[in-house]
Amino acid sequence: MDIADDIDRRDLNPRAQRRRAVIGSSVGTVIEWYDFTLYGLASALVFAPLFFPGGGQFAGLLGAFATFAVGFGARPIGGLVFAHFGDRIGRKGTLLATLLMMGIATTLIGLLPTAESIGAWAPILLIVLRLFQGAGAGAEFAGAMTMASESSETRNRAFVAGFPGASVYLGMALATATFALISLLPLEQFQAWGWRIPFVASIVIVAFALYFRLRVTETAAFTAAERQGEVSRAPLATAVRSHWRTLLAGMAFFVFALPWVYIVQTFSISYTTGTLTVNPTHALIGLIVAELITIPATLGFGLLADRIGRKPVLLGAAVFAIVFAFPMFLLFQTESSFLVAVGLVLGLAIVQGATIGVSAAMLAELFPTRMRWSGIAISREIPAALVGGTAPLVATALVGLTGGTPWLVAGYLVGLSIIGVVGISALPETLRRDEPLSTGGAVADGAAVRR
Repeated sequence: MDIADDIDRRDLNPRAQRRRAVIGSSVGTVIEWYDFTLYGLASALVFAPLFFPGGGQFAGLLGAFATFAVGFGARPIGGLVFAHFGDRIGRKGTLLATLLMMGIATTLIGLLPTAESIGAWAPILLIVLRLFQGAGAGAEFAGAMTMASESSETRNRAFVAGFPGASVYLGMALATATFALISLLPLEQFQAWGWRIPFVASIVIVAFALYFRLRVTETAAFTAAERQGEVSRAPLATAVRSHWRTLLAGMAFFVFALPWVYIVQTFSISYTTGTLTVNPTHALIGLIVAELITIPATLGFGLLADRIGRKPVLLGAAVFAIVFAFPMFLLFQTESSFLVAVGLVLGLAIVQGATIGVSAAMLAELFPTRMRWSGIAISREIPAALVGGTAPLVATALVGLTGGTPWLVAGYLVGLSIIGVVGISALPETLRRDEPLSTGGAVADGAAVRR
């Protein structure tokens, strides 16, 4: 047997392929959320005076959060375009493109001149790079969810598909820890050059992710669909036509799930350190702890969903969100670093830990291979643009309307969470379906789920 045959035999080992696919999808998710978390933190702490000077602190903060929201406007465009190619030509090549687009845009943000140097061109270029970052990120996570789900076995799909979700918080923690360390610099040095370091360092993580992603082969599910001539020429249109009820329910679910992470991750830091008097370093440390705890929580909720079902876990998270929205801000109002950290931990570990991991398996089981990436992208990225990226902007405006109190923000989260309960209730349970994803089967609108 020659070396090539030995390599082929090794690469065809199903367990090795699954392991590579999960790692390959997860490392891309790390860079996606490292990038997006960096931008969110910079929006909360540094972009206002550097790129939006002259309008006062509140106006500058609104401008910074507006550019944060702009990235989410690009997410559904990038998400749907790349989803089309992901369902048409394959998962691997498309995910390589999204990784490079996202990583290069983030690195260039770290090299941008500020408004002091180039005037109005500074915020314009920031917005352009944010659009590219958003377009790449819009496809990245939906693709990672697709690849991980297709590379899992039926018995532990929610657990395995939860790894990209857990990687979200690894990327967040990495970005937050880096920013926390940089924030220890004197303010003048931090604003002059310190904030740039985490953005430029993004290129190192991109190279690391690229190495692993290049070693991933195409998923068995897509390869089988391609071999059998089941690849759709218009997967987005096919998904809308044949699964519109599922898409509407999925979007309602993400209307609840996505604003939580951006309000806890981004707005809460600016609120507790700006409107309130929590030490910024203490707030960032609390956020890092919350993100690290959310990693095992995400996988733990996946294991639970593989035992009792997807819907009970998701409904439990939505009900908890309704109950916890006001107490979370009461914890923040104490201005105690410890109690603020408790609020951040519960907001992320329970609400986001349950939703981000379990939703990957559930959505993958609801859409067939020929439109799986498209279905997930439509369900996720349209709400991401409408209520996800705009959440810190809306929350900041609501706090401004009430003179610094957060109760309208809490009420906003409660309303979105109720919509989530409705959406989750409309979705079918997909646990213990008879056929693996590689067969291309899925739950059609109105069809009963085989148990």
